[in-house]
Amino acid sequence: MQENSTKLKTFSQRWKALWRAPLAASRKGMTLIEIMIVVTIMAAIMGVVGWFVIGQSTKADIELTKTQVRKVKTAVEAYRLYYKKYPDKLEDLISTPDGNKLMDEIPKDPWGNDYIYEKSSKSAKVFSAGPDGSPNNDDDIVETISE
Repeated sequence: MQENSTKLKTFSQRWKALWRAPLAASRKGMTLIEIMIVVTIMAAIMGVVGWFVIGQSTKADIELTKTQVRKVKTAVEAYRLYYKKYPDKLEDLISTPDGNKLMDEIPKDPWGNDYIYEKSSKSAKVFSAGPDGSPNNDDDIVETISE
């Protein structure tokens, strides 16, 4: 009988040891080197992801600008067809001579700049100065209207 209680005591001790082992291991923690490695890996991943996200954001702004410039160009063409002349300024698309509206508002480009409108007797041009905000350079987004 004593032999059985010894086995039980041994089994009981083993059982408690099994349940305490994970707790003892979790108290160990991480070393400073392990933490630095994880932080470095996370920074590298965020750098790569950030690079691609910023690039896509710029592409999206350019596509939005192209769409808005085409929309303004279409309104200018409608004004020319209806009134037989180009509008003097883009605001004329909001309040036409007979009180109609070809556009509810003239939008700003994604960089916060107004669209630029230039007209001559035979043509007109609607454009955005682009991401740099300086007109008449390579990053301008231009739509030309001619008869």
